[in-house]
Amino acid sequence: MDRASESSIRAPGAGALSLTCLVGAVLAGAMFAGDGSDVGGVLPVGGAAVGLLAAALVVTAFGRLPAPRVGRSGAVLVAAMVALAVWTGATIAWSIVPDRSWDSFNKTAAYAAFLGLGIVLASAGGRFSTRLAASMLSLVVAITLTWALLAKAVPALDPDGDRVARLREPVGYWNALALLADIALALGLWLGTGPGHRRGIRIAGGLLVYVAMLSLLLTLSRAGVLVGVGVLVLWLALSSARVESGLLLLASGTPALLVGAWAFTRPALTEDVATRSDRVADGAVFGILALVGAAVVVTLTALGTRRSLSEDSRRRVGRALVVVASVCAVAALAGLGVATAKAVSSGRSCSEVVNDPSRFESLDPNNRLCWWGEAWDVFAGHSPQGAGAGTFEVARKRYRPDSRTVLEPHSVPLQHLADGGVGALVLFLGLIGAAVAACVCALRRLDGPERAAGAALVAAPAAYLAHALVDYNWNFLAVTAPMMVALGVLVVAGRSPGGRRTRPLLAVAVVLVAAVVLGSFAFPRLADRMERSSTRALASGDLELANDRARWARFFNPLSADPLFALARVEEERGRFGHAERRYIRAVELQPDNPETWYTLGLFEFEALENLCATYRFLNNSYTLDPSGNQWVTGGPLDIGRDAVNQGGCAPGS
Repeated sequence: MDRASESSIRAPGAGALSLTCLVGAVLAGAMFAGDGSDVGGVLPVGGAAVGLLAAALVVTAFGRLPAPRVGRSGAVLVAAMVALAVWTGATIAWSIVPDRSWDSFNKTAAYAAFLGLGIVLASAGGRFSTRLAASMLSLVVAITLTWALLAKAVPALDPDGDRVARLREPVGYWNALALLADIALALGLWLGTGPGHRRGIRIAGGLLVYVAMLSLLLTLSRAGVLVGVGVLVLWLALSSARVESGLLLLASGTPALLVGAWAFTRPALTEDVATRSDRVADGAVFGILALVGAAVVVTLTALGTRRSLSEDSRRRVGRALVVVASVCAVAALAGLGVATAKAVSSGRSCSEVVNDPSRFESLDPNNRLCWWGEAWDVFAGHSPQGAGAGTFEVARKRYRPDSRTVLEPHSVPLQHLADGGVGALVLFLGLIGAAVAACVCALRRLDGPERAAGAALVAAPAAYLAHALVDYNWNFLAVTAPMMVALGVLVVAGRSPGGRRTRPLLAVAVVLVAAVVLGSFAFPRLADRMERSSTRALASGDLELANDRARWARFFNPLSADPLFALARVEEERGRFGHAERRYIRAVELQPDNPETWYTLGLFEFEALENLCATYRFLNNSYTLDPSGNQWVTGGPLDIGRDAVNQGGCAPGS
């Protein structure tokens, strides 16, 4: 590996450095406080992104920062992202669970804000933009993956690790963490081989590759491993430092593979439902081995930076690396063949693949084929507009074969098709096309150190797209936010800066839009807080406070059925069953395709009013929408109501 004589990043302006640090802090929040696939992170993390973007745009509007120039491909990308957010919000009008569609709109708006942050960051960074962004992403992802491995070594950092062994914290999902590891591979190779990088930066790059590969193995993510190989191929195709990259992979990957192989032999580290004592004991050994592996990487990388390769040596090393890569490729193809044969011969359908290292022996698609079929069923039942953004979990209940809960169909294109119909799918495909064009154009514009950093950034959207075909990473702020920032940077990178002039009306418009978006983020969370407060007040017997909090919850989120349920429970405690019944009926009218609203109404008729005829009618509607739910037990309220109807005790329409 060649020794560099100068740093890869010279001295950009203080404003660019400050903005980079702020964007990095928000991205770190997305990793650690993104709330997994839920929506709890939208207000703190998405709100911070919107606030920071608004502040940057206001500063730009007053001429303190150059205006971004996005070009044609960038304009199409931004337009597609904004249009997708608007369409997601429009699905509220016909959504079967409109409050979930509102949450989905908020998350999509947050993604658009992260795209905007990438654009303003690149504009502020100027000719250093891709190196600034790649350095910042490297640091944030390195911290995240290091924390994940630390939680494996110190079980107290992951209390739920006794139940689920696959590496997933702080993101909350192993495949999402695997995606971050895939992105880290390219970033680490850039740090370790980029032109002009000092020895310390190269060593840091080797460590990042090591941490990424070890994390990737412990997620037990088959898709993550396959995409990781694709990322390496993409990097080698785009990079001019192929020999150095190959050497760095050997120096960093070999210790990672050895430590990972040892971990695979320890059930407490890789199998679910392990005892805490075993996790503590094996975790301590794992931590020591991981540190030893890191020390080996540091030593090998440091030695590599001391020597420069002559042309003859480079050719010989290159040929040797080709042989090694060929052997690995043949072994991988053989393994894929065996895994494919096992998947075909298993004959399994809609069942889980075991969560231990043996899952690498099969390419069984898990439950995905069934979930993809359910996504198509949902779309066909709500064609062409879809069931509403974020509603797959509820909409699929009509078609699911058992009572297991699934948030999304584990395919982002099918997720958009089922939730947002043809319009959402077309806009998402348009977003992909614009992103590809933006990446290609960026690489054509860039050269030298900036192109090397740009190649590392391109790996983020490329890996994201590959994962999106077989998973639901669109739900995770932790992975979608950094991908959007990388895309935004690539849109502007290599373009001449725009002019600086005062636009006060633009500043006013930005502030107003930001205020509306932040209000949209806040209202559902305020409603949740008020609904929980109402429940606590009801449990303590304070009916007035419970009613007041429920009304506030209804004010903040009129699209949700939960405040109506809270108001109905207060009326029940007051003995005003007629008022309570009207609240439950209003919830059904609000969400008539949601089995939960029908079930809650039917249960009220059974328990409070003892109206078996109405019980059967309402619970039967719920059963039609969710025939495989585990709430249907033999001899339960539905069977009792059905018996009453069959015995002729109900008049028509009763």
